[in-house]
Amino acid sequence: MRATMPTAVVAVLLLAGCGGAEEEPETTAVEGAPTLTAMVGTEESPDAFEISLLDEDGEPVTELEAGEYNIEVTDPTSIHNFHLDGGDGAVDEKTGVSEKGETTWVVTFEPGDYRYMCDPHPSMRGEFTVT
Repeated sequence: MRATMPTAVVAVLLLAGCGGAEEEPETTAVEGAPTLTAMVGTEESPDAFEISLLDEDGEPVTELEAGEYNIEVTDPTSIHNFHLDGGDGAVDEKTGVSEKGETTWVVTFEPGDYRYMCDPHPSMRGEFTVT
């Protein structure tokens, strides 16, 4: 009986640690950094062929100052993704095509050209410059 007790305890501890797939740690927004809002699809129609990146005033991003930004990404669809890249490789962030959800990225933009797009639908895209 004594020999099985530690085995049972080990089994319980192992099962407790096996919660399934590992979750990505949530990114914590940087206090004081400007927040941009990224969206693929729309709230009314998640599968709509629309993509946007808006500044704090709700205006489309066309030019930004270099620096650190919080980007709140909303991706409610399983047919699109939101992919942000540029600055000669300084930034390359994206959501999964089949994954839905919201996330926050903390990104440091260096001077250069950037773009955001839906990888499966390249006509869904936008561009901006960081100075």
